[in-house]
Amino acid sequence: MKTTLLLPKKILSLVILAGSFFPTVVFAQWSTAINISPNATSAWLNEDMTSCLAVNGDTIHVVWVDHRSNGHAIWYTQSLDTGLTWSPAIPVTDTSGSASFPSIAVSGFTVHVVWMDTSLGHNASFYKRSLDGGATWGNIFCLDSNAKFWPGLAASGSLVVVSINKEVVTGNTEVYFRRSIDNGTTWDSTQQISNAVNRSEDPSIAALGNDVHLSWNDKRSGTMNIYYRHSADAGLTWGPETQLTTLDSYTSMVCLDGQHVDVPHGIRTGNFDVWLSQSSDTGSNFVPDQQLTFDTLGELYPYMARSASDLHVVYSGSGIWYLHSGDGGATWDSSVYLGSGSQPYIAITGCMLHVIFPSNGVIYYMRNPIGNCNSVATSIIEPGKTIAVKCYPNPFTSQTTIEISPSVKTENPEMKIYDTMGHELFSAHFGSAKKIIVEKNKLCTGIYFYRLREKEKVIA
Repeated sequence: MKTTLLLPKKILSLVILAGSFFPTVVFAQWSTAINISPNATSAWLNEDMTSCLAVNGDTIHVVWVDHRSNGHAIWYTQSLDTGLTWSPAIPVTDTSGSASFPSIAVSGFTVHVVWMDTSLGHNASFYKRSLDGGATWGNIFCLDSNAKFWPGLAASGSLVVVSINKEVVTGNTEVYFRRSIDNGTTWDSTQQISNAVNRSEDPSIAALGNDVHLSWNDKRSGTMNIYYRHSADAGLTWGPETQLTTLDSYTSMVCLDGQHVDVPHGIRTGNFDVWLSQSSDTGSNFVPDQQLTFDTLGELYPYMARSASDLHVVYSGSGIWYLHSGDGGATWDSSVYLGSGSQPYIAITGCMLHVIFPSNGVIYYMRNPIGNCNSVATSIIEPGKTIAVKCYPNPFTSQTTIEISPSVKTENPEMKIYDTMGHELFSAHFGSAKKIIVEKNKLCTGIYFYRLREKEKVIA
């Protein structure tokens, strides 16, 4: 077989895993869980309606509640190298205080944190930020002085949005919204979002550009359901309250990617199972609920991250479990057991997946270096012109399809596949179909790279 050694700069890092693909092999892609909260006592996270994990570039930010001192405080740590090493944990709040239920969001170098605190003699919502990536922290700001439950948080550019839960009268809790358009420096007044005249609670909030999305548990019908509401103008005005479920439902969150709005949640028909509501038009319409888990022991607290057609879900059942779909949710791979624990969170940086969860009073972290490698890769041919390359499924068991969707004309480009040492193992031309199928018998199990050429010109 012809062997060619390539310079690293000529290789585009799309990863292909070939060979038999069973749950044990999938598990091997995940790192061993490591304790990122040394010296913690009774550490725990939040419910999955709001995240304790945020990523920006190669940096990962994590917050949790810790009882290592006389009181309980919000503690923070970060990794600057995609989870390989972690900074010493620092308290964001008074270690002898009563802070709990934190949430974190990041936008550029600004790290935002909210939490619930009983320091006023009752539940209240508080906010704090760091303008230098978590190195130093500013003053505490009270978002709401008399909340019922904990706040949620999201950030997009200079827009920072918070969900608040307040009790109007006994037995009637409602969802509220508050925003800052200057990166947390000043805050607008509070708006009421739900109108249940019953229990509306555990709101999840997400933001992308000027689009703000909220989902929450709502018992206005007498049965707890998931409700949803969307603002297209950064929270100034809101669309209608939309009921997403009809069965007994609980613990939703909102995942955003482009026009895709995914709302995973739990539905109880005996025990809880994880279900998913999806919209492909920024929340205007949702397709019928899809059931994702069927374990008779019950599963709850799903949290989801999406990258194009790759959907990644973690949830609590008899431990921590992971689910993946490579086709936008049409089909799903088998569940993967990650370990003992509860209420996990997941995030994406490039090809990598990052998961945190509490177990036995400490916070654990795991990563999968190639868990998100089925997304479309884009390479620049010349200024203003790109070619998109997609490999699916990836990883694969029997065969994979590599497809190009060029925005400019290409003349029968050639694809070559190389191993990690730069040895050429496979080559073929795309032709008019713009697709090449690679069979399992062409490659052994491993990680591979591709290169596209048009005549003598490298195009991807």
